[in-house]
This record gives sequence, structure tokens and C-alpha cells, in this order.
Amino acid sequence: MEAAAEQGERESRTQMLTGTVLGIDHTDLFYRVCALCERTLSFPSGDDSDAPASSLCKFCHPHPASASSASKRLFRILMSVATETKVFSVICFDRVARVLFGCSADDFFHFAKLHPFCGVTVNEILEGEMFTMTLTKPLNGNARHLRLASAVPLSSTFQPIIQVLREYYTSSHTNLCTISGIVVEARQSQILCMEPCPQLTKPIAYEIFFSSIYKNLDSILKKSRDSNF
Repeated sequence: MEAAAEQGERESRTQMLTGTVLGIDHTDLFYRVCALCERTLSFPSGDDSDAPASSLCKFCHPHPASASSASKRLFRILMSVATETKVFSVICFDRVARVLFGCSADDFFHFAKLHPFCGVTVNEILEGEMFTMTLTKPLNGNARHLRLASAVPLSSTFQPIIQVLREYYTSSHTNLCTISGIVVEARQSQILCMEPCPQLTKPIAYEIFFSSIYKNLDSILKKSRDSNF
């Protein structure tokens, strides 16, 4: 009975839907954790600085193994998502983000140090992409946003973000790159000025959503014939 009750509670906290990514907060993609126990750490002097002694994990710091690797980065990405009826925000944590990015948060951080504006490009890559999403309610009652538990791209040409970025930044002779079958223009003026993107209004959000449906129509029709879709 208890197992059935727990399963029912998990199912009540989970929902599946098809949604379109409208954008991400590319200015805050990571957080730092202990490399051993993965407890969250705070770094008041900056993420890319050496860890001050006060920021080392109080549980694992006494162990000799912690001397070589005191901390690591994990993904934590705020996403704006649209469905046919609403626009909302979700949090994408490391397990799902590693699949989308195709690399660890530390690897992407070091890549971004060489290409400081690639966060803007990541937003360009994901904008308009449709996913079959599994969302869960947070266990923490104080948390504001749903959690993205899984994301399966509808486009058969979707590539891991780091792969697209590497191809894009190694091509120095063009301002256009093909991303998931669509030509996306590099917004150089926005990248150089680093102006914040204006908040998406609902009409614009729905325009992106329905445009992505048209783009992925073949994949949607194929999946609709699957009884599990």
C-alpha cells in the first residue's frame, strides 16, 4: 500500500507535454558544488576564481582527496517554454543539460572562456526547438519553477550544443551557421553590445511556438502514429 501511495504521489508530481524553448538565461548557467559529495558551495569572489578556504566543503575538506579537486560546476539553466496554451519557466539541472549540451558544465565553462559570447549563441541555438518534456514539481516547497526531468528533441537533426558551437566558431568565413536544419543569423550587434534581450510577449512566444510546430511537422506526424506519443 505504501509503495502504491508513493508511486501515485510521484505520478501526481509529473507531467508530460510538447513545448518550445523560447530562450534561456545565458548569464547564469552554472553553480558550484563539492567535487566529492556535490553539496552546493558559495563563491562570493566569483565563479572563475580560486576557491577561498571558507568556501570549501565543510564535510569533505578534511579528506586528502579533496585537495586535488575541491569543487566542480554543474548546469542549472532557467528556460522559458511555450505550449499551445501557456508560457512558463522551468529549471534544467545538470543531468538533462549534459545531454542537451553534450559536455559537462566545467567543459563548457572553459570553452566559454575562449569564446566569451557563446552564451548568446546557445540561446540562438535553443530558441524555437521543440521537445517532448517531462516536468516535475520541486520537492522544495519554496522553489518557484518546475523541474525539467527529461527533454527529447522532436527534430531528427538536433545536435548537441557543444558540437554546433565548435563547428560555428571554427568557421571564420561566414556569419551564418546551420543549426538543426535551420539557418540562424549571428546577431553580431547584440553580441557586441551585450544588450539584454527584451522580454518576450505572449504573441511573440506563440509565434515562435507555432513556427516550430510547422518546422517539425513531419516529426510530429510520425510520432503521433506511435501509440506511446
